[in-house]
Amino acid sequence: MYSIPNCEEISLSTSLKQLFENVQKNKTVVALLGTNGAGKSTTLRAISGLLNFHNASIIRGSILFDGERIDRLNATQIVQRGIVQVLEGRRLFADLTVDENLRMGAISSRDHVAVRHAYDRVMELFPLLRKRRKSVAGYLSGGEQQMLAIGRGLMTNPKLMLLDEPSLGLAPFMVQQIRSIISEINARGTAVLLVEQNARMALTIASYGYVLDTGKVALAKSAAELLQEESVRKFYLGLHEGEERSMATIRQHRPERRWSI
Repeated sequence: MYSIPNCEEISLSTSLKQLFENVQKNKTVVALLGTNGAGKSTTLRAISGLLNFHNASIIRGSILFDGERIDRLNATQIVQRGIVQVLEGRRLFADLTVDENLRMGAISSRDHVAVRHAYDRVMELFPLLRKRRKSVAGYLSGGEQQMLAIGRGLMTNPKLMLLDEPSLGLAPFMVQQIRSIISEINARGTAVLLVEQNARMALTIASYGYVLDTGKVALAKSAAELLQEESVRKFYLGLHEGEERSMATIRQHRPERRWSI
């Protein structure tokens, strides 16, 4: 997907354009899988306008959203076009309350009616946050903080939400809650581009999936097909002919990746 001559120059290929067009056209959940360093977060940053904060820039290619070129816009302008990124690690304002964090999510909006509707939507999606409205964000549990991070993103009424590792560090029961929340967000009309190490969770809610390998799209199929793909099952799910294996065993016996481009 990318050729990276150095850490500051990024070239967008046709693969990224096809991925992004897929998300927009179908308004569904698209999963983006890959190991650490494969280029998943860089893909999201290229779309959301955050590359410059990481000393990187696009030197070739373009990104269109709703027919408009957005790769020349800054991050605020991209948010105003309807794209929001929920960063890996949640990145909340730890000293602010839940309510204050949510209102910071709508800081670029001047439509007070839309902001109020977005706030009500977040409270409906996350009843737990309603109970913790006045609580300081830094004292929330990891799962509650992830809900707040997603809720803050929803305060912009996005057309497209970019989610970067939303299940990272969460207990299994909380991962299932986040999974249900992502499905509900999509069901209400917001397209989702989901970056996840938890391939099983991602592929059970996505309609389509892409596997990145060292900056290139190694595999692109429907989510259902990827779940049955032997390479994906062995490398990401650690499954082979019904065998359950520990993560330690998977690290010791990682299979050879045989993906066609």
